[in-house]
Amino acid sequence: MTKRALLLIAVLALAVWVGKFVVYNFVGAALIAYGQTEESRDAAVSFAPTHAEVLAARGRFQLYRVTPPRATEAIDDLKRAVVASPRDYRFWLELGRAYESNGEQARAEQSFQRATELAPKYFEPRWTLANFRLRAGQVEPALGDFKLAMMLSGGSAQRPDQMAALNAYDTVAHGAGNDFDVLRRVAPDDSVSQTYLASYLANHSLDAALNLWRRLPSDEPETYRSLLFQLLDLTQRAGRFDDEREVWRRLLKLEGAGGVNDDGNLMTNPGFEQAPWGEKYPLLSDPPTGFDWTLRPHPEVRARRDDSDHHTGAYALHLTFAASMRSEFREVSQLISVEPSRSYRLRYFVKTALMPSSAAFIEISDAAQPGRFIRRSVVPGGTSDWQEVALDFITPAATHALRLTIRSPQLVEFSSSQIGELWLDDFRVEKAE
Repeated sequence: MTKRALLLIAVLALAVWVGKFVVYNFVGAALIAYGQTEESRDAAVSFAPTHAEVLAARGRFQLYRVTPPRATEAIDDLKRAVVASPRDYRFWLELGRAYESNGEQARAEQSFQRATELAPKYFEPRWTLANFRLRAGQVEPALGDFKLAMMLSGGSAQRPDQMAALNAYDTVAHGAGNDFDVLRRVAPDDSVSQTYLASYLANHSLDAALNLWRRLPSDEPETYRSLLFQLLDLTQRAGRFDDEREVWRRLLKLEGAGGVNDDGNLMTNPGFEQAPWGEKYPLLSDPPTGFDWTLRPHPEVRARRDDSDHHTGAYALHLTFAASMRSEFREVSQLISVEPSRSYRLRYFVKTALMPSSAAFIEISDAAQPGRFIRRSVVPGGTSDWQEVALDFITPAATHALRLTIRSPQLVEFSSSQIGELWLDDFRVEKAE
């Protein structure tokens, strides 16, 4: 009986001790969670002096919230935190940051390295070590760490995270003086990482980006397509229309579509037989990008592909004009790649119904500098069946691309009892003999 009583007393004492330990740790954690002052953190540590998160929280407060920072005291708390929870990589990262803040570089690196050993498949510790080594001037080890960090950044997705990759390239570029050869050494060999590198380079060196892009496979269509859209925009803005044409053809190939007419016609989709690519990918429409029709909305003019009336094929472009227009119409256009100082001929077929004279026209202008070259072909007015209209012109010596735009001036007055209609079909721009 005496032995049982002693055992019961021991069990009760242990229960009280455990309960007290749990309660004190709970109180300490609560003070950290809800307390905002140094006193609350000191009180938390007094309640839970071996609780790793409580110790680390006070260490962070001393390092980041106190002016001036108390790095030595922070280090003491964080050292106790890693003793309390030696296999939690997060506390080793905190300790490494405290050491670095205190100028203890060797100990900081050891702590960061320990964090990567405890969590070898986690992005954060490898990323932290990479940045530390780059700041410390250890470029070669840092490059290897950045490469590993990118490979880990996607987690279970088994592919690098785009933001992490772009941040890594930007960090390395600033640390290595924008040396693009160094960036290539950082990028993992997978096609996604290489595509992200080309995307980063595109905003810093378009030539470097294009050179890398030409070697890339298209086995990751979504990522690759995003790069193509970026390159289309940048090459067009730079007036590099030959490069843009090359990128455009690669986009069409990715989409499983043909893009080059074999009859000498320089226009894409000349009879509106296919829906413009801007309908599938709206970013190609605003601003108009690429070598296809762009059909953007207008408040008074309705422009759409129509299968009820056409010259050939199954479709034509049908435009319906309101009784009056408060703004000019110029929302339908196409970019055309041409050669400088060459003779060309524009031809198209038009049908009209109740159209005032000179209400609409086809304008061809220099795509890079419209003021350099403009030619207009006025659409016949009145009501007429399908007829062909032609315009001959010579491109200037500096012109490499044209913008063909279907236009109508502002405040065109129609009778309120009638609606003007216009059909266009079978556009051709070809070299003139």
